[in-house]
Amino acid sequence: MVAAIALSAVAVWGSPASADPVPATDYRTLTGVGSDTTQDLGNGLAESLRISGNKVIASWDARPPSGTSTDIKTKSAACEFTRPNGSGAGRQALRASLGQDLGGTHGGPGHYLSKDVRGCVNFARSSSFSSTTPSTSGNLTYIPTGVDAVALAINANSDLPRNNSFARVQRVYKCFDRAITGLPVQPLIPQAGSGTRQFWLQQMEITEQEISLGDLPCLTVAGVPNPQEHDGTVLQGHNDWIVPFSAAQFIAQTNSAAIQGAIPGVSVADRRGPAILSGMNLVGQSVQQPITGGVLNPTFPLNRDVYNVVPTANLSDPLIAQVFVGSNSLACTTTVNVGGTQRNVAQLFGFGLRSSTTDLFHQVCGAVDLKSNS
Repeated sequence: MVAAIALSAVAVWGSPASADPVPATDYRTLTGVGSDTTQDLGNGLAESLRISGNKVIASWDARPPSGTSTDIKTKSAACEFTRPNGSGAGRQALRASLGQDLGGTHGGPGHYLSKDVRGCVNFARSSSFSSTTPSTSGNLTYIPTGVDAVALAINANSDLPRNNSFARVQRVYKCFDRAITGLPVQPLIPQAGSGTRQFWLQQMEITEQEISLGDLPCLTVAGVPNPQEHDGTVLQGHNDWIVPFSAAQFIAQTNSAAIQGAIPGVSVADRRGPAILSGMNLVGQSVQQPITGGVLNPTFPLNRDVYNVVPTANLSDPLIAQVFVGSNSLACTTTVNVGGTQRNVAQLFGFGLRSSTTDLFHQVCGAVDLKSNS
């Protein structure tokens, strides 16, 4: 039995000056780690979602905010470990927090990167599911918190087409083609452990094994590490480079000033650089843009739910239920004032909200049907 989460443990502090909880000793009840894609939304909810006036979420960034450490300390006792960077890393930390053995060199049951993290993480931010096949059983529940679209980012200064078919993009990422409309192109993928990387590889129908075996040499640039996801500055000076980019992150980075004004202490780093997002179409369909009128297009060909992942055994915990479970949960309904208008926090950070569930990978916010053991 997983212990219930006590609201009485909540501490009340002033607004932080950066994304991680400030002071770092602000040990709130629900600690979340993981996805870069949803870290800004996590920060927004951490500062705007209140219960009886108290902040209950501490969301730790995937990327260290300026002046902070790559290590984090999430609870008052012990719980100091390497900051998980990405959805996969966040889910691993959550599993280790439950006492699971991650294998490899992690250090045995309850250990993440050689540190004992049992009881240190309450939820993981994830922009991908652990498998291409949905499941309704498992000790982790993937609760949708919004809808994202993943588009191909190109350099605004390049002559590459502003719209591309899915088939054309897939051929490039399979290393079948090294040019688009006669123009050389260099495809990039985000850092290992990234949920966006996992989602993109699934859509392109390529695997990590193929990459590790060197079967897809076009995806690497000698001497250049895989870029951090949703960082368009990597395209600076490289008109031929292309990379997948979250439309929600692009919107949030565009809205950075409005977000900071609406939620004091929360800042979104504008990393767009020269990147612009290209349109895409499937066979027999018209081109769709990932963003229309400054709002995410939930019917863009490559769309995905993004999640807060919690232990299935904790779904009945009153605090978990109030914050995450159901379309009326606080994570789905919290709003903030933006220029005199109340805006849903998830939508302010660029995400869409589905009005209905069509299948396990396309669900309404707060649904608890999608599960996995990893």
